[in-house]
Amino acid sequence: MSGFSLSAEQLDAATASEKNLLVIAPPGCGKTEVLAHRAASQVGSLEPNQRVLALTFTKRARSNLEERLRIVLVRNRAHRKIIVRNFHGLATEIVLAHGRTIGLDMETLGLPKTTTMRKAMEAESGGPAMYDAERILSEIKRSPLSDAEVLETIRQRDSGEATTLAEKVERTRQGVNQLHYDDLLRHAQRLMRIPAVARLYQAHFGAVLVDEFQDLSIQQLDLALRSCTFKQTFAGDPLQGIYSWAGASPAQVEQDLRKVCGEPIRLLESYRSSPKVLETVNSVSEQIDPDSTLVSATPEHWPEGGCSAALVFQNRAGEADGLTQLARSILNREPSASIGIIARAGWRREAIDVAFSCEKSFPVRRWDLAIDDPSVVKLIQATVATLPRGTNIADARLAVLDSTDPADVDTQELVNDAFDILDRSDATTAKAAVKSIRVSDPKQTIGPGVHLLNAHTGKGQQFDWVFVIGLEEGHLPGKRNSQGAALDEEQRVLLVMLSRARHGLVVTRTNMAEGMYGPRRTQKSRWWSGLKLELSSVQEVEAHVESRTSL
Repeated sequence: MSGFSLSAEQLDAATASEKNLLVIAPPGCGKTEVLAHRAASQVGSLEPNQRVLALTFTKRARSNLEERLRIVLVRNRAHRKIIVRNFHGLATEIVLAHGRTIGLDMETLGLPKTTTMRKAMEAESGGPAMYDAERILSEIKRSPLSDAEVLETIRQRDSGEATTLAEKVERTRQGVNQLHYDDLLRHAQRLMRIPAVARLYQAHFGAVLVDEFQDLSIQQLDLALRSCTFKQTFAGDPLQGIYSWAGASPAQVEQDLRKVCGEPIRLLESYRSSPKVLETVNSVSEQIDPDSTLVSATPEHWPEGGCSAALVFQNRAGEADGLTQLARSILNREPSASIGIIARAGWRREAIDVAFSCEKSFPVRRWDLAIDDPSVVKLIQATVATLPRGTNIADARLAVLDSTDPADVDTQELVNDAFDILDRSDATTAKAAVKSIRVSDPKQTIGPGVHLLNAHTGKGQQFDWVFVIGLEEGHLPGKRNSQGAALDEEQRVLLVMLSRARHGLVVTRTNMAEGMYGPRRTQKSRWWSGLKLELSSVQEVEAHVESRTSL
């Protein structure tokens, strides 16, 4: 085991004797550490040839948990007894292993990328209807339907342009034997509902752990429960549920899990954030759940208790200049610091992206570019280094893809995205193209410098400083999400953004924005006034940074 000492509440969760366990763990409360220790503790109860299955949602979350397991199980063969998969990876493995059982043609089956559906819509000249058509197909495929049943269910929908387009795209997909992302989960669920197939996995997995249960769809919950029936652990935080648009059902999933697991264990001590950051986080979370108050587990470790600030700029150009100045000040004093600049939507970050694109004095990473992903860069560099000197970019792409697991559809997509960028370089060979990639440390998911990202991309990550930008009506909350359940989720999105911060948190808005007919006055977010923040100018934050680093 690692030398990390679990707190009393973490130890209770990691070693709880209950066969099935629900853990409510807000950001920074050690959820990943608890899951790693609980997985390790369950290895000893496995039957011969059994393993523990840990399920996550994203490639980054999977990497985080795998790293914690390596530390917890250092020099211990037990790490071979635990496998970590994301849901699409598990679904892909199930489909590739057993697809013939439900009549799939495995010889020509095409695995998807996240862009496969959109390209299919565009090929049918989808136009404005394609967004509704995508939604129709996604909703239908959240049930374990056969291909024929999918088509029949589409036909039962009210007629309209979107329904017609959905049927065209689905018929074409079936005709060319190309899966879309939703088909992976649908077919995996169909297969796991075959008793003989389910028994194979239940015999192989003696325990299952699920990270971020609030992001589960009912379909994904069904997959998790059918993968292992002996020991089931679910950890997450309902206040971080921000994926209903992707099929997540946080309220229904929590209700179902309470029936399976009983009352949850709660973690409320934060090891991530400073007291002042937590004060801001609590000012939002307590509006949603009065029992969600977090306390700093180590308040003495934060100089001056951390930092929080609310900054108002005249316009977005001024905001970009001010944040560039502030980031430069922080990194001049603390070169090892990480700064996450997070927007609800990419368009709101455009001026800031431009301002940082010319920055040479510190690293800048845009998280929406696969070529900036350290693990992808490492994979490309390692593979290209083994290729002949004159290998072109197209052949290098195929070589890198061949070196990855076919079931790891997320990595395959990131590789393709990265090579799409390399294709646009002036290089004539793969090795020349790779030399143009800025060097990243593959061991650091979040390295020093500035990170530009959106709310959903940053979920599960943490930065020394976080700048949450654009607390204006129309951006946060967005125009389409200004009432009902959608508004509730927007507030949870805000909470996710705020809770990424460790030491310092800066929230911004502008007075003016460029509209269709010229400058227009903005309206501050309905949540702005309720945020508990201490400082109100760039100069005050810079003074804090200077005093902190001089201690």
